[in-house]
Amino acid sequence: MADSHAQRRYTIVGIDPGTTVGIAMIDLRGKPVEVFSAKNYSISDAIAWIAARGRPLIVASDVTPTPAMVKKISSVFASPVHDLDESLSTDEKIALTKGEDYEYQNAHERDALAACVNAFRHYKRKFTQVQKKTPAGVNVEAVKAMVVKGVSISAAIDRLIAPEEEKEQVTEEPRQSEDDSGVERERESKTILRLRGLLKDKDARIELLEERITALETRLEEGERERERLKRKLDSTRSASTRELKKAEEIRKRDRAIESLRAEVRAREQANAELRGIIENLKGRGKREVRGGKRITVIQAFSHDAILDADRKYGLNKGDVVFLKDGSGGGTSTAELLAKKGIVAVIYGRELSHFAADTFAQFDIPTFSTHELPLLSTGDEDEEEGAFAFVDPHLLNERIEEWKRARREKKVVLLHR
Repeated sequence: MADSHAQRRYTIVGIDPGTTVGIAMIDLRGKPVEVFSAKNYSISDAIAWIAARGRPLIVASDVTPTPAMVKKISSVFASPVHDLDESLSTDEKIALTKGEDYEYQNAHERDALAACVNAFRHYKRKFTQVQKKTPAGVNVEAVKAMVVKGVSISAAIDRLIAPEEEKEQVTEEPRQSEDDSGVERERESKTILRLRGLLKDKDARIELLEERITALETRLEEGERERERLKRKLDSTRSASTRELKKAEEIRKRDRAIESLRAEVRAREQANAELRGIIENLKGRGKREVRGGKRITVIQAFSHDAILDADRKYGLNKGDVVFLKDGSGGGTSTAELLAKKGIVAVIYGRELSHFAADTFAQFDIPTFSTHELPLLSTGDEDEEEGAFAFVDPHLLNERIEEWKRARREKKVVLLHR
């Protein structure tokens, strides 16, 4: 710790609040005094640290609005806060802390140092004027302190000169008197001066004690807050078993939710695997192509489920031709479901019911058995896929045209009747 004179020199203090508190201090010439940082540092700790190293004239921060901790410390020392129009950027803080033997160990110390250097630069021009105008023998630092608090330079100088003039008048009186009473007056004058010096020292000590009392009061307030916090924590601890039970229930709920999500993931993975197989089929990978053949979609059974399954997997689009491996089992509604997909022809294996055939005819969709329209491939070569069959496109077109021609002729005959 510095000596008593150094302790009471005027300083500019920068503070960076937070979990890790940074504090920096420079003198009124902009020279570094000390930089410090610590985790979980209380306001009272910060006040004690500052009071032990000087007399804070200005308290500053690197951000706006000014943090509560900075405001509290400024009020303790009755020191003005150097408010900012906008927070300092990182580049500005780095620039402010270069040179002048400024040193710091981390970003918290840098931010605190930048705050007080920025405040110093704000007053630097005024401090230079004070330096030039203050006559010899007058405390320049005291003049700067008064100016910061709103006193003009000339008024501050006058206030400090007056006691010195009074001192000179008192010391000159004994020289003008040469009698015995003059010696006594000189002795009294020296006693008065000595007492004034002691009074001045006591005033400084009282001021320091008042600051320390304020710091202790702040620490007491923090102690009370900590006591309240611990009391609340104790009350909370008493219901720990209830909280543990709730926590265990939450964990069980979470585990059930996780298991549900895992099941959903497995289902999605299975669906994705199926979709990848469908995509491979649609791309024709792994399937034997028939040269010169038209590929048609195979529907394994003539049922609603089989039709919807084929549509979901491969898409039944307008203009498609389908092959019903087993044409039996489907009726009017099944045929209507397939017809509304926009297909243009149906080839079937086992015989269709007359209900289904009539329904297809109503939609102008020709139907052919594999005897009437043989397939080049039925898709049986690959039992796992079995998604597509192949037909001779020329023969298909011929059969469709024959079916349409016969249908037109039948209509003409009915009209003549």
